[in-house]
Amino acid sequence: MVNPLQNPTLSSLENRKNKQQRKLKYADMAVQGTNNSSIASKRSVEGIYLPQLGSNRSTREGDNGKSREYFKYFVPKMVNRSPCINRGYWLRLHAIRSRLESINASTDNKIMVVNLGCGFDPLPFQLLDKDNADSQQFLEKFLFLDIDYSDLLQKKVQIIQQEEELANIINLDSGELNPVGDTLTCSKYYTRPCDLNDTGSYESLLNSSTDLPHLHDPNVIKVFIAEVSLAYMKPEFADRIIELSAGLPNSHFIMLEQLIPQGPYEPFSKQMLKHFKNNDSPLQSVTKYQTIEAQKERFHTLGFTNVNSGDMLQLWNSVPKHTRDKIDSIQPFDELEEFHLFCHHYVICHATNNKDFEFTNEYKLAAPMSVGKIDIDDSVSIDCLSSDLKRAFGDSCVTKSGDILYHGGCNPNRINETILINPDFNGFTTLDKPAIVPPVRTCHTWTNAGDVSVLIGGRNAPHKPYKDTSIYDSENNTWTEGCSLPSPRFRHTAVYIGNSKILIFGGKTTDDPFIIYNTKSNQYEKCVCEGDMMDILQVISPCMSYDIETGRGAIIGGLDPETNAVSTTLYLFSIDIAKNTISIKRGMSHPLLTRYGAQSCNIDAHRLLVVGGTSPDTLFNEQTSIITIDIDDEVVKSVVIPEMIWKMRPLCLIGTSLQPANSSQLVLLGGGVTCYGFGAISNSSLLLTIK
Repeated sequence: MVNPLQNPTLSSLENRKNKQQRKLKYADMAVQGTNNSSIASKRSVEGIYLPQLGSNRSTREGDNGKSREYFKYFVPKMVNRSPCINRGYWLRLHAIRSRLESINASTDNKIMVVNLGCGFDPLPFQLLDKDNADSQQFLEKFLFLDIDYSDLLQKKVQIIQQEEELANIINLDSGELNPVGDTLTCSKYYTRPCDLNDTGSYESLLNSSTDLPHLHDPNVIKVFIAEVSLAYMKPEFADRIIELSAGLPNSHFIMLEQLIPQGPYEPFSKQMLKHFKNNDSPLQSVTKYQTIEAQKERFHTLGFTNVNSGDMLQLWNSVPKHTRDKIDSIQPFDELEEFHLFCHHYVICHATNNKDFEFTNEYKLAAPMSVGKIDIDDSVSIDCLSSDLKRAFGDSCVTKSGDILYHGGCNPNRINETILINPDFNGFTTLDKPAIVPPVRTCHTWTNAGDVSVLIGGRNAPHKPYKDTSIYDSENNTWTEGCSLPSPRFRHTAVYIGNSKILIFGGKTTDDPFIIYNTKSNQYEKCVCEGDMMDILQVISPCMSYDIETGRGAIIGGLDPETNAVSTTLYLFSIDIAKNTISIKRGMSHPLLTRYGAQSCNIDAHRLLVVGGTSPDTLFNEQTSIITIDIDDEVVKSVVIPEMIWKMRPLCLIGTSLQPANSSQLVLLGGGVTCYGFGAISNSSLLLTIK
């Protein structure tokens, strides 16, 4: 026997081996930990959404059609997630369910669902429950195989044993348990332990024809599900899992995992990657397969010849409108930018090696939008300021003395502070609160109207909008109350049009799209609209600019709540101030005008600068986040964010405020958003110089 003390080389090798094993075990535990977060979020959806949507309706006598719950067995204590997280996880559940429905509708054959990295997902119990009215279509045709780490499956099997309702759904009896407790073999439900990183073990499992005969029956359709389970694996291991699955006859693969469609430095992508790395469960496949097209090509290469893929926003748009309307009514929701970002960072991919399978229109995802080539506008330069307000969804104004002020917003709590930006733009001072100050708010406007600055509307929570008007005296730092809006309004836009009048447009309100506030009479006045008004009735979070010298204004973007579409068109308008008459003309359209929550400003008589916001069609990058528009020549150009700023500085061009500082410079203040469940990001203040 070799004495390790006399053989330090052997001892060192053993230590390294043991250390590596501990490291791998810890990594496995970190990946398993993602199951806990995911299942808790789905439990929140089950408790809040499904009863309102009428899903999982019970057929049992005495239940009166109430929704049945399945996640509750694995997450006994429900934690209410944010509205955006609830909506996102409902969409994840819908992604898998709808793909299974499409496969089920295409065949009369038996279907075996193989859930790779199943975690505590109760999908088999939901779809095999004869007392679930929504699952009757699956009962006679579906079988389930759950695959995951042995440790996790032992816990899952233990819960199934302890919960009589779950055991009854799969007709479990004690004779169907193995001594380890990680393996079940029932008539329609199986569990098998497997570390998917060990692709040889997975291959052996698939080849166990006597143990799992359905996998080798060409008449049984196999559906492999990988819902954010292969994402934590090295690409070569994940690819091998997909390739082995494609080797079985009549197979489908449904994968949902992360994307970084504009690369790792796009702000949401950067935060998402950081979050998983900090949780010791780094995303690995996404660095190789960053886009929808890359994922599509991946499946083609690995043996699935027929592929339908898209991001989660394309999936959301395929949901029937009446369902989306119901979801909108369940929780007050005003996080559309966050939802856009989340959806653009997840791909749903349905692939099959059955060349004859047809992706019908109901389930087929549209091709992603292409922005195309765009010229560079080098007349605008961008510099990063040292000040970071760490405020979002407030607003700024320039006082008659030339000071730039910023009021309200959130950080993340809603606040009612007023901030003075230093003349050199590289710092700020929080002003003392006067005796009277408007309540905390976001999504308001603050507009300089000559002698006074006027704060209009906004909201506390999404279901607590404001209809107040507050007048600010910058010389004395005092607020006085103005007249009330005809109806509450937030996420609107406002510009000074001269003659002591402010034009307000859009937002969430029940009032007219356009109204005018007269600072002299302290009254809101009606507008008469002419021209292409029918195209632009009421939109939420548009941006608007107005040039007093030319008397011409422009409106870009905003969401039509009736159609759920964001405008792709620039509208020009002029106004007869004496008569309060607005003439609107439909102008150019362009993919980069499709923006929700952007900011805009005139940089000369015929050019506009447009900054940030989000789009349902594309994820903005360093070349598309900021653009200029020549409204006479109808030309859109890119203002490129410098590489050092894009890569090294915190950026988030959402919830910002754009303000002219002087004749040749503009400052972009504030901004930030919560990146779904991955943490919040804020925006560095920027100085834009017109050369």
